[in-house]
Amino acid sequence: MDIFSILLFLIYSLLILGIMVFVSPLLSALIMILIPVVFVFILPDEAAGFVSIMQFSYSGIQVFNLHILLLIWSAFIGVISYHKVLTWYLLRESTPVAKDATTAATPSVADQPKTLVFKIKDFLQKLYKILKGEKIKLKS
Repeated sequence: MDIFSILLFLIYSLLILGIMVFVSPLLSALIMILIPVVFVFILPDEAAGFVSIMQFSYSGIQVFNLHILLLIWSAFIGVISYHKVLTWYLLRESTPVAKDATTAATPSVADQPKTLVFKIKDFLQKLYKILKGEKIKLKS
């Protein structure tokens, strides 16, 4: 195995992991994709040569640097998506709604049909709250 490739992938993984833990998982996903793409645009021949270096062969199956890069991407994307889903699940706040006979007879403003513009604004407000890390109230 090429020691330069191992060191480069180790530094790349530690950079992505550090950004994921200390800054933001979404920023780490962006940087994770952006670093190789920038290198392909800046140095296309060297980048193509680097990803085509064969690291090892096992029973006739050749493993190149591209395969290792895809393995790192899939592992980190899995961790990032799991983090986002778990964060959303833990931050949501479900409130039980207790309706009695007097409130059930009169329709409230929330029960009336809403326009498309109102639904989009409501969705964007909830998305903004989720991205800020606030709890949102769900309708039961």
